[in-house]
Amino acid sequence: MEELRQARSSFTNVAISLALIGSAFVSGAAWAADAENPALGTGDSEAAGVEHPSPHLRVNDFPTVDEDLESWQRNVTDIQHIEIPASADDSDQKALYYDSESEQEKPLLLVLHSWSSDYLQSIDIPLAQFAVANDWVFLHPNFRGQNDGRPEAMASELAISDMQDALDYALENAAIDENRIYVLGYSGGAMNALHLASRQPEVFAGVSAWVPVYHLPTWYQWNEARGEKYAGEIVEGCGGEPGEGNPGHEECVKRSPSAHVPDVAGQMRVLIAHGIEDETVPPEQALNAFNDLASEEDRIAQEHIDQLMETRQVPDALSERSTHQDRDFHHFEEAGAEVVLLLQSGPAELVLFEGGHDMLYRPGLEWLSQQTRQ
Repeated sequence: MEELRQARSSFTNVAISLALIGSAFVSGAAWAADAENPALGTGDSEAAGVEHPSPHLRVNDFPTVDEDLESWQRNVTDIQHIEIPASADDSDQKALYYDSESEQEKPLLLVLHSWSSDYLQSIDIPLAQFAVANDWVFLHPNFRGQNDGRPEAMASELAISDMQDALDYALENAAIDENRIYVLGYSGGAMNALHLASRQPEVFAGVSAWVPVYHLPTWYQWNEARGEKYAGEIVEGCGGEPGEGNPGHEECVKRSPSAHVPDVAGQMRVLIAHGIEDETVPPEQALNAFNDLASEEDRIAQEHIDQLMETRQVPDALSERSTHQDRDFHHFEEAGAEVVLLLQSGPAELVLFEGGHDMLYRPGLEWLSQQTRQ
């Protein structure tokens, strides 16, 4: 654990950042899918040896539960409510935490809440139940709360520092298997998962990003055209409307994972999953994230992205590259979410499934459980 703490990125120190990126690049080639790090749909589910205690299969089918501490404690009896001192200012970050306190080293599951919620987000209860059943450490931090237009939220440096503080807290207080540290997020949480992991890809054995917001300026345009509230929240959070020449543009670009992810292409073990019919965060966000992580020969042509967005079907030329026909996706099938595309380039995987703005609990967790940092 001391080694990981010493490896913590200093976001304002260019020299340290370059050193970390350089060391990660040397080891990046080790992330090719193999028996220890199987690609989605190739691992042996039974061999994974994990339990899925929750009967709920997908976020959109999760019942309405009050987002409060009482609901969490009723459904995850051993969950703890903690406060983590913020290293960036004099505030304390609230979080939900579980550790069995067993002496053996355990995987860490860091789950990041979505755009319009905070650390009490109830749809993440099944993820905590999974951690308890499989003796993983679970941490669900607040990192400045929901993205409601406050500049200190929405992937600000304060929010990212809070995420790092949460990771450090777990490393300092639990017996963590340093080779099995995972981060998972849905929607805005996936945006922040990509942010955190892109700054220190050598720390995480796996990143599970579901329906991610990847580029804030284009997502702003999507929401502005539809009159969605997210457009106003982006403007307020960035200090102005994004768009070339506008005062908020540079800040929105900075707060987008797309500003950082390309720097760690080939270094980050990540599963990007997106519903092909998503109207909240369009699938082009996931396709562009994959392109920034993929080698040049594996990238998706812009004409194919445009065609997919227009028809919400996988173009034939792209489907011919997909390996989904040769894989076993029983957790997608049991949730009624047929996989229609699977691409891989080095350690980055992209899966599109029949569905909208959704996350399937079991396939993401099982994929993470089979990843090991090398």
